[in-house]
Amino acid sequence: MKINMNKIIRALSLALDLAQMSALDDNNNNIIIEEVSNINYSKHAITNHSKRVCYISLEIAHSLHLDYSTIKELYISSLLHDIGASNFFSQSHSNPNFIKDHCTIGAQITCDFPKLDNLSTFILYHHENYDGTGPMKLKGNDVPLISQIIRLSDLLDLLYDNSKPCYMQKEFMSSWIKKYTNVIFSPDLVQAFLECSSKDYFWFNLANIDLMDITIRDLLPKFDIYLNLDEFEKIAHIFGNIIDNKSNFTARHSKGISELAYNVSKHIGYSNEKCQKMKIAGLLHDIGKLATPNGILEKNGSLSTEQFCIIKSHVYYTKVILDKIEVIPDISDWASNHHEKLNGKGYPRALSSNELSEESRIMGVCDIYQALTEERPYRKSLSDKEAFSIMDDMAKNNFICSKAISYLKEAVACIK
Repeated sequence: MKINMNKIIRALSLALDLAQMSALDDNNNNIIIEEVSNINYSKHAITNHSKRVCYISLEIAHSLHLDYSTIKELYISSLLHDIGASNFFSQSHSNPNFIKDHCTIGAQITCDFPKLDNLSTFILYHHENYDGTGPMKLKGNDVPLISQIIRLSDLLDLLYDNSKPCYMQKEFMSSWIKKYTNVIFSPDLVQAFLECSSKDYFWFNLANIDLMDITIRDLLPKFDIYLNLDEFEKIAHIFGNIIDNKSNFTARHSKGISELAYNVSKHIGYSNEKCQKMKIAGLLHDIGKLATPNGILEKNGSLSTEQFCIIKSHVYYTKVILDKIEVIPDISDWASNHHEKLNGKGYPRALSSNELSEESRIMGVCDIYQALTEERPYRKSLSDKEAFSIMDDMAKNNFICSKAISYLKEAVACIK
């Protein structure tokens, strides 16, 4: 099985942008102050942050006449540059300790990405300043060029205000970049930026987020990196950890469901490939929760109607994110159907029993079992006996599949 790396990166970038927005909602903080600039940025400007950083970076790369290999690395690094800041975006661009931490965390997360050997280095240094005052104290051309480009693009996007016409910001933003020549940015980099940004189309492209995928595609040379299922599973583990680390109450949730789904699949005789796909679906089933504010996930008490709607949206986002990869429709369905019910009263698509595959039913019961046996803000963890008693009652009321529960009981008994 071949999976296009470009589509994986774009899907993960969307997940990170959603995570950044939910982190801002948690902080109830509409203003971000970048340490080196002392300039305020609106929260509105963070929407699609990674995508715009990628666009600006590619324009600068073309002005510098960089080779295909470097442009490819820049493309991936710019889309994933804030992977270490998924839960504290505002602090990661304002608090000196968080700035360094999110660079270090991002580098640690990405060091195991398959076929991307230099990614962690570029992410580690993407907040360095040309004069050596950045978090890692690298100076001048000791800072990798890709990291330098991302640094400029990152700051420019944070300065950009979507609520104002693009032509009203061109002069101010260009002057600001020039002001920090030899401080934050190298002279060559500033010159390359001024060259590409002197054209009106640069600013019109920056303002048209709906067309940005096409714009980026036109700037990107042919992208021919493919992963096999084993390599994709490595990335799924990385994002499963990011998802689980979002809250103390979900510290092992995705990994636990992944193991359960895999063991049930093995127990009932699925092929090795399908077992592996079920494991991946378990790791990614809650990737849409990156869009959910922790204040709602960890609320100690009943949710309001609005808050419950936000909670329910996580499976919608799981499907939106995974569908971007295109060649894994089965994994996307199994991952995003875990809150559907046989009686059609589940969410987000209210699927009926004849629309739910056995794999989706298994994923659903694994999720319920894992949730019931984990501690939550509003209750203690339940024993296996208590959890299965609740699940049996749910099956009697046509919410979940009794056969899938039986498979799960047998698999759990074998494990324990």
